[in-house]
Amino acid sequence: RMKLSAPEGAFRQLAAHMPEIPRADLALALVTLWLGRLCGRMDYAAGFIFMRRMGSAALTATGPVLNVLPLAINLHATEDLPTLAKRLAAQLKKMRRHQRYDAEQIVRDSGRAAGETPLFGPVLNIKVFDYYLDLPGIQAQTHTLATGPVNDLELALFPDENGGLDIELLANAQRYDDATLSRHALRLMALITQFADNPALRCGDAQMLLAEEQTQLTHLNNTAVTIPAATLSDLVAQQAQKTPEASALADAHYHFTYREMREQVVALAYALRERGVQPGDSVAVALPRSVFLTLALHGIVEAGAAWLPLDTGYPDDRLRMMLEDAQPKLLITTQAQLARFHDIPGMEYLCYSQPLPVSDATPLGLSLPHHTAYIIFTSGSTGRPKGVMVGQTAIVNRLLWMQDHYPLTADDVVAQKTPCSFDVSVWEFFWPFIAGAKLVMAEPEAHRDPLAMQRFFAQYGVTTTHFVPSMLAAFIASLTPASAGKSCASLKRVFCSGEALPTALCREWETLTNAPLHNLYGPTEAAVDVSWYPACGDELAAVDGNSIPIGYPVWNTGLRILDAHMQPVPPGVAGDLYLTGIQLAQGYLGRPDLTASRFIADPFAPGERMYRTGDVARWLDSGAVEYLGRSDDQLKIRGQRIELGEIDRVMQTLPDVEQAVAHACVFNQAAATGGDARQLVGYLVSHSGLPLDLPALQEKLRQKLPAHMVPVVLLQLAGLPLSANGKLDRKALPLPD
Repeated sequence: RMKLSAPEGAFRQLAAHMPEIPRADLALALVTLWLGRLCGRMDYAAGFIFMRRMGSAALTATGPVLNVLPLAINLHATEDLPTLAKRLAAQLKKMRRHQRYDAEQIVRDSGRAAGETPLFGPVLNIKVFDYYLDLPGIQAQTHTLATGPVNDLELALFPDENGGLDIELLANAQRYDDATLSRHALRLMALITQFADNPALRCGDAQMLLAEEQTQLTHLNNTAVTIPAATLSDLVAQQAQKTPEASALADAHYHFTYREMREQVVALAYALRERGVQPGDSVAVALPRSVFLTLALHGIVEAGAAWLPLDTGYPDDRLRMMLEDAQPKLLITTQAQLARFHDIPGMEYLCYSQPLPVSDATPLGLSLPHHTAYIIFTSGSTGRPKGVMVGQTAIVNRLLWMQDHYPLTADDVVAQKTPCSFDVSVWEFFWPFIAGAKLVMAEPEAHRDPLAMQRFFAQYGVTTTHFVPSMLAAFIASLTPASAGKSCASLKRVFCSGEALPTALCREWETLTNAPLHNLYGPTEAAVDVSWYPACGDELAAVDGNSIPIGYPVWNTGLRILDAHMQPVPPGVAGDLYLTGIQLAQGYLGRPDLTASRFIADPFAPGERMYRTGDVARWLDSGAVEYLGRSDDQLKIRGQRIELGEIDRVMQTLPDVEQAVAHACVFNQAAATGGDARQLVGYLVSHSGLPLDLPALQEKLRQKLPAHMVPVVLLQLAGLPLSANGKLDRKALPLPD
């Protein structure tokens, strides 16, 4: 229980500016706006207490007859406070006619089951009377001893005769602590002062951050660091000059020193030039994992072009779609893969599976900082994947930060095991070569086999590697204390990204190994990763949530968490996560409309851009960011971004399918090994009403979608379940047997 008083004179001043608005209505408008801005909701339901005493007999009857009815709160960013107050007053006037409609009866009449989502959240009450009682010959004062259990929040508003405003705040102690409530109370007081100082202030423009919080966020995003105007090829060439005979690159069949690797890269760059590749072009790469995949990417950059990785495990239709959109100048592949691309009109090929003859040719060095470094395609909600273009300066910033934060030396061995279509692979392919370390290539498909990875780590003495959390869970499940001591002994640092990282999984890893775990976060649209957090030691011990925070911004980047009004949210309040800074992608290939919708103008930095991630997050008191989920249907399974809409559209093209929807759910508890155990299920409705050949349809999906986007189970339904408003009710979709 907390008692508050509006700042001295502020509420009186505000009421004086708006004489046409009753003080009770003004107080209600302020509190509903405060609640909406705190929960990040433009529309929500609050409970409002009514006397339920209609008629003279009811007015004088003894006993509790109060009723709490749901009040629909609709906030509009462009509205001023008087408009909101008048609108709420009109709503309450209508509701008073129904104040005898019992809340329990509303639940029954709406078809809700007991224990489902409540009718309302916070409860509001306006008490236009004084605590002091005027009784003949008696001085008395009322005291509220108890009001019963509080489900969430209850606020009683006491506008007094002198123009002041007192507020009594009751909160569920299991949901709110004193420190949080005190800060939120200060925000309410600050809100009253803002409107008193500026009565014309729009509801969406009111600030919810306290001054010290604004200072803290400014400090956290003060990440400016000067980096050289260099490219990936510049950095690698500089390192090769320093350590020409050091071991650089190896797989099961080949080994190259820095000098030998550099000779191969230059030779390939000349070969690309001879095939017509110019600076600014793109070159597609469809190679299995080997030293030649790494050399190909470096050769493309040396020639001033951008690499377009094609995962050879993808179906032909998807690869063809990517090539049609990107229109690369050349495709680097192998003789074995060539047949998959022979029917693409105008496509030029270069087969590359063995070392090239070398010469003393001068390195080309055609790459410039403003060039595109790579194009990676991600799932698209329109049913077609979209290509993300990332510039040289963006990825150089990312790698230089990583080397400064987690310095590699000549003694380090980095594992390349991430599929090249996943942007995490970018730092695997380039980071070791700017630090004099060695890169070792895992065998194709070995990244899916935890036992194979154990052998790989032990064989090469790997010091640095990456796991998506679900694969880390599978790897941990394969370990015993003895095998961990052998296969993980050389590991010095392990990185996780791509999914929320479960806290319990990190603690399990820490008990098995001595290798520090680090959580990284970032979308493809921001050069791999934009934030970091230690998932080990004291920082891990201090985490009390189910997942590790995504942490703090890297060099020259910023994290913004904004509400629906594009205003910063206070610590602890959920909002939409936006990214700023040098690492933002150049945009989507050939999609200016999509680029404009996701890379928007930064309202806090004129002339700069801001990327809307679609992730929901909040600031922790420590200044770290905690990921809370998505604001749309996009999800990640085993680190791979998936737009459910893309799967839906492909399923809708299947024979005799009228309706289709994909859904991610956990239906096999045995698969829940500590990572994200969700799996994709496809729900189909037949056009003819006849049984569908589900195995045949699933095979057709495998020909059109990458393996990670193919539902593991297809179910035929008579119709898709709909909610009361006619939308798909995902909660009602049946789980597979």
